[in-house]
Amino acid sequence: MLATAGPVASRSGARAFPLGNGAAFLAIFALSLLLRAWWFNNPVPEYDDQFYSLVGHDILAGKLPYVDVWDRKPIGLFLIYAAAHAVLGAKPVAYLFVANLFVCCDAWFVFRIAERLADRATGLVAALLTIVGMGIYGCIGGQSELFFAAPALAMAWLLLTRKGSLRSLCLAMALGGLAIQIKYSVAPFCALCGAVALWQRWNVHRSPGRLAAEAVLFALLGLAPTLAVAGTYAALGHWDAFVYANFISIFERPQMVGRFHAKTLDVIGPLVLATVTGIWAFFRSGRSYPARDYATVALFAAGALASIYATGNVMAYYYAFFVPWAVLLAVPFIDLRGGSGRLGAVLMVAAFLVVAQLPTRIVDAAADVRAFDQMVQVVRSGGPQARLYVFSGPAALYEATGLDGGRYPFPSHHSSGFESGSIGVNQMQLVASRLALRPDFIVTEPAYPSHQIAPAAPMVMADIDAHYVARAKVLILGQPLVLWQRRPGT
Repeated sequence: MLATAGPVASRSGARAFPLGNGAAFLAIFALSLLLRAWWFNNPVPEYDDQFYSLVGHDILAGKLPYVDVWDRKPIGLFLIYAAAHAVLGAKPVAYLFVANLFVCCDAWFVFRIAERLADRATGLVAALLTIVGMGIYGCIGGQSELFFAAPALAMAWLLLTRKGSLRSLCLAMALGGLAIQIKYSVAPFCALCGAVALWQRWNVHRSPGRLAAEAVLFALLGLAPTLAVAGTYAALGHWDAFVYANFISIFERPQMVGRFHAKTLDVIGPLVLATVTGIWAFFRSGRSYPARDYATVALFAAGALASIYATGNVMAYYYAFFVPWAVLLAVPFIDLRGGSGRLGAVLMVAAFLVVAQLPTRIVDAAADVRAFDQMVQVVRSGGPQARLYVFSGPAALYEATGLDGGRYPFPSHHSSGFESGSIGVNQMQLVASRLALRPDFIVTEPAYPSHQIAPAAPMVMADIDAHYVARAKVLILGQPLVLWQRRPGT
């Protein structure tokens, strides 16, 4: 039988733990560096964060998101990147270091909640699993899930540890508002937390009138950051641009991936492992854990799933937001207070590390940097007035070469059928307008066998066949790419 120590034993375990809060956070920070510092100087850790970094630089240069540079993410995400570059410099290490701090915050709140369920040593294992697990799901760099998970976990911690306190619950709702301004899909999770907060307040005063007033207060606190941003754009005369980018464009995306597809079970395997074994161990141990807290964590996990499936197309990295909750549900299985729990912890950590494939990914990342540097050198050979068009590939090329990517610098907005009809302009006309500038360099994949996936590809490849020669063929993030240079006189 797995560890059967209940809450009393948990408090005893906390006293015996050799590290105080400060030292525990330093331990988490050290673990994060050990697992993630390999990417700190990598300009291409993942695709999306390159673009967020580019927008952050554009904000510092005076450009306005949704107007001068376009994407649909909330401005809070871009402001994190802008702040990182403003404080720590222009290089990728700036946002990657800040992203690492957010990972540490994610792991810290998992540590504190796991400590409440079991003990502090178990909490440290849970923190380790969180760091590794989020890396598995596309957060080795600065994916948005990594950032909004921090305020979401802080909300959960307040709801678990400050039950019924109006001041603490108001703080939790405000944190939810900040999370929404990092990515809107977290709204279902925040709404569920709001319902939990109202239930706690009902148990305090049992007054329908007061509860209604508090519901309005909680809603206003949660919406305040978004309302502030919306009001700012309205005052600047860009209300329509803000509304379209933030609330309309996402629903114009065609359903190409869907919520579930053939590889879904393979993708979520580690999360299923953690969740199922943890729930099994919870019942197998005689429910000796704080049942109400564990049930609340399960409720938060359901809210995380609701956020993941809020949109019609679910990408693999969306599941990064479920990692902390799966790890917390796994606490009864990895509880270090019992021998079987210690074995479970070893097995769970080993499983996560095997799936993470860190040695292979570190080697591949070094190769990605070399390939990227090769492309940068070729483009720079064209001089400071060269024109670059990244149809497919890393948006970081614009930043690294100092060349302008235009209002739509994210390559996916040009090349992906997934974005066709959902960016506010006709995708074919957008691509034609970039080709009309006669770019000196174009980056594409070697071939596009499916025009449904890349509808503008035939137009681009026809122009390349007529006017360009291949200068470099590389592999970056597993994607084969070709850098083409315009032939003189064409």
